[in-house]
Formats: sequence, C-alpha cells, structure tokens
Amino acid sequence: MKRARIPAITVFVLFAAAGVSLFARDRQDGPSALFKEYCARCHGEDGTGNTPKGRQLMARDFTDLEWRSARSDADMIKAVARGSENMPAFGKKLTPEEIESLVKNDVRGFGKKK
Repeated sequence: MKRARIPAITVFVLFAAAGVSLFARDRQDGPSALFKEYCARCHGEDGTGNTPKGRQLMARDFTDLEWRSARSDADMIKAVARGSENMPAFGKKLTPEEIESLVKNDVRGFGKKK
C-alpha cells in the first residue's frame, strides 16, 4: 500500500510544480525589455500613453479595454509592422516574432493587470 502512494504523491508533486512553473511564466511584472526599448517612449511603461511624446502624438492607451477588444492580434501586428497614423513602422527593426510577442504579451497584457 505504501508503494502505491509514492508514485501517486510523485505525480501530484510534479503536476503541482508544473502548474507553478506555468503561472510564473505567464505572470509578467511589467512590460518586456522589447516594449521598454521600442514602445514605452510613447505608450509609457504602464501602457496608458501618458508620456510627453505620447500626449503629443496621441498614442493609444493600451489599458483601454474597449480599444483592445475591438482589434484582433493580426490588426495590431500589422499596425506595428507597417505603422499607423502617428506611429512609425517597426517591421524593419523587429522580427515578426518580436512584433507578435509585443502584441500578445505586452499590449494584451495590460488588460490582465487591471
């Protein structure tokens, strides 16, 4: 009977550790280094666009749920790559994977922090 419990306990501990690991990976304590380098000047590290440059260019407020909900990831990826309105294009400075990460982890991530 004791032998049957050891594998069960081991499996439980492994699943619990995997769950904590996944939670820690999903949790972000702030914007990525990529966001800080390329986006925060206008959009701010808090995503509100409340920076001198952001106010001047009327940068989008990424914490605005209504704005984020009305746009698909594909639309945002396209805007970052090609530029839009007052935002420059970043398609030649960033890889497609970096742009996708900015949209999915940073821009969408501001909605998870409220």
